[in-house]
Amino acid sequence: MTNAQGHLVGTLNHLIEVGKDGELSCTTGAREVQSPEIRAILTGTAETCRASVMELQALVTSLGAQPRDRGSMGGALHRGWMEVLHVIAPHNDDAVLQLCERDEEAARREYQAALTGDMPAEVRAVVQRQYEGMQWHHQRIHAMRGMQVH
Repeated sequence: MTNAQGHLVGTLNHLIEVGKDGELSCTTGAREVQSPEIRAILTGTAETCRASVMELQALVTSLGAQPRDRGSMGGALHRGWMEVLHVIAPHNDDAVLQLCERDEEAARREYQAALTGDMPAEVRAVVQRQYEGMQWHHQRIHAMRGMQVH
C-alpha cells in the first residue's frame, strides 16, 4: 500500500468512527426522548449514519485494508453523558437534541477536514454526498430544538 493509499484509508477509517459515533448517539437519543416525532428524526439520522458507515467500510475494503467497526472513545463518553443527563433531567427532549446536534456539528467538521485532503474523485463523491446528507440531518435536528413537540 502506498503512502497516499495509507493516508486515504486512515481518513476513511476516521470517518467510519465519526459515523459510528453519530449512529450510536442518535440511537441513544432516540431511546431517551419522549416525543415520537423527535424519536423518528433521531432514528432516521441513525439509519443514515449506519448506511454511510457501511459504504465507507466497503471503500476501505476495496483498498485492501481493514475497515474500523466501532466509534471513538470520545463518542462513548458522550453517549454515557447523554444517559446520565436522562437520569438527572428526564423528559428533557431539548437537552437530548442539543447533545445530538453537537455530535452532528462535530461530524460535519470532520467531513469538511477530510474533503480538504487528496482523494480519488469517486471517493470524494461519496464523502461529499455523505457530508451533504449530514448537513440536512443537522438542520432537521436544529429545527426541532426548542420546539414544544408533545
